[in-house]
Amino acid sequence: MYNGLSLDQAPPISVVMRFFLTVPIFGFALCCIVFLDPNGVLTPTSPLSLASVHLMFLGVITMSMIGALFQMQSVLGGRSIPSALGNAFLIHLFLVIGILSLSGAFIFTLPTLFIIASVFLGASILHAANLILPLLFGEITHETLKGMRLALIALALTAILGVVMASEYANSSFSAMHDAIRSSHYSLGLIGWVATLIIAVAFQVIEMFYVTPGYSSWCKRNAFRIIATSLFLKIIWLFAALPFGWIFDLIIGALLIGFVVTTLKRLQLRKRRVSDVSIWFWGSGMVLLLNAILTYGVFYGNGYEPLQSVSLISFALFALAVILGMMGKIVPFLVWFHLNSSGYMEVPIMSNIIPHSRAKAVFSLFLLTAVMALFGVFLPEMLAVSAITGGAMFALLLFNLTQALRLYRWTLSHGTRFEQI
Repeated sequence: MYNGLSLDQAPPISVVMRFFLTVPIFGFALCCIVFLDPNGVLTPTSPLSLASVHLMFLGVITMSMIGALFQMQSVLGGRSIPSALGNAFLIHLFLVIGILSLSGAFIFTLPTLFIIASVFLGASILHAANLILPLLFGEITHETLKGMRLALIALALTAILGVVMASEYANSSFSAMHDAIRSSHYSLGLIGWVATLIIAVAFQVIEMFYVTPGYSSWCKRNAFRIIATSLFLKIIWLFAALPFGWIFDLIIGALLIGFVVTTLKRLQLRKRRVSDVSIWFWGSGMVLLLNAILTYGVFYGNGYEPLQSVSLISFALFALAVILGMMGKIVPFLVWFHLNSSGYMEVPIMSNIIPHSRAKAVFSLFLLTAVMALFGVFLPEMLAVSAITGGAMFALLLFNLTQALRLYRWTLSHGTRFEQI
């Protein structure tokens, strides 16, 4: 099942878990903002809306993805991250300070916080990219690593444009290129970073975890080329103010629809027919991504603004679904692997580390939150309800993660190692 993975290069469990444990905390903070003022969150240019977007895409999505990259790069690329503990601590600390500063800057309109956010977010993201990116160009190479390269480059560029925008907010002075910078920032962040990394992960884990037919070689070989070329040309079109820039959105949208259809078909043809909550998350995520693409297309055609909110929320929920599904796989594996590799006899089986009942409860709360949030675009009261169910989901996620870590630490303290017999 794990052929081709360099498990001996995996970093300590604390490297990944510090990122994962922070995710539900930021998620809960997001839910509090949505509950207190759902109308403000739905106003695209309002401070609360901007704070909410960045809490989701930085505090929840990027936080979990960087944590996962520390693990995935090592086992897929076969090269360990230098000083993983220290670098992870620094990147995580700076990321937390930056996210809190940026959210506070939007909510309270404090120029100083924009500067602090720029320094810490820029430092954390650029350091992560500078640390991990060179390790992806080793002797081992496959399409997932190529996708991770593109995603990290896009994340670094997203951070640079974010720093530029933050300086404009701090000085309350916006350049003539502000709209082009903002659109490029969103495109690189949403498509170049989030969508690209998820596609890269899917190429590896869908076949490996669920024993499905592999993605076609054409798909693996060309997906990232199409995304990179389309984003590059779109950004040129934006800054040059050229017409017909929507063509690049159309190309990316068509590719993402192809990814959705292909992934759903692979999951349908899987050989492992056992009930697995992570499959439910992947399936839901694909449906949400399809909804995001279609509603954005309709919005672009008729300009009905609520559909833009539906599209963005659907995209965020798509990423969250994949993240929750992967956490449910990664965390039990990490606990089992690190205990097993340390020679402990009483290693719990992975299905008992996060019981199916609690994993299923997280999925049920996610599904309820997604439905309420999407309808909440038109009925803000339902958006407030989605904040309650979302808060419960993140609370249960935090409980699952802490219980898994508690089980790991208990085994370290009380377990018997083979060498002690």
